Amino acid sequence: MKAYNSLYGFGKILLLMPVFLSLACAKLGPMLVESNEPYHFRETRWGYTQERVLLAESGKRLFLRKGNTLVFNHHLVNIPVKIVYTFKDNRLRAAGYITDQPVQGAKNIIKRSVEELGEPTQVLNEGMLWLDDETLIYSNAYVSRVGISNAEYNFSGGILSHILEARGAAGVINRWDGVWAYVDQDFYKELHEVYVPLDELSFYEKLLFGVLKRNTIYTYVTGSGRLSVPRQLPTN
Repeated sequence: MKAYNSLYGFGKILLLMPVFLSLACAKLGPMLVESNEPYHFRETRWGYTQERVLLAESGKRLFLRKGNTLVFNHHLVNIPVKIVYTFKDNRLRAAGYITDQPVQGAKNIIKRSVEELGEPTQVLNEGMLWLDDETLIYSNAYVSRVGISNAEYNFSGGILSHILEARGAAGVINRWDGVWAYVDQDFYKELHEVYVPLDELSFYEKLLFGVLKRNTIYTYVTGSGRLSVPRQLPTN
């Protein structure tokens, strides 16, 4: 009798399993169904929900989840960056990489973007653009930290100018910030219809668009210590 009851109970579980599975699929189906179309950024497409992006980045450490923004820790070309996703009405509309802090290797972001995307559609005064029907891509790097020491000499090509590669001034160390952004073309076109488009952008979207940049800080190393100022001191 005990054996019969055990088999009967097991049979009931088997009968109920398809019901549970069908309910689970009905609930998770939209998240599990993959499109045959290529992704727009990493493993995401425009219009994805925050939950779907979290699933796509499940292997990454979440740094920030606040309002319409998701930020993850990441390394790109061996430098620390943040992966940023921004949303409106829980629909993904912009994403990209921004430097975590000023670093010497941030110019490699530009190099990597060209290697992956080819020649840009347009070269701007600050950065480069790639365009297609669905996505606008922006890449840029800029000097944001300058360290200056009391070096007695400076570099000059002299009689070897024709064979020496260009070098920075002796005692000067530049550190850079960089951005590599992907933007939904529909979102970008909507901005042209907004009276004050900056009001439509969140803080992280301003960083991705390159309209918000880190202030350049000059640090002078002297015998008396360090002096940091937000601009270069006048020479006279």
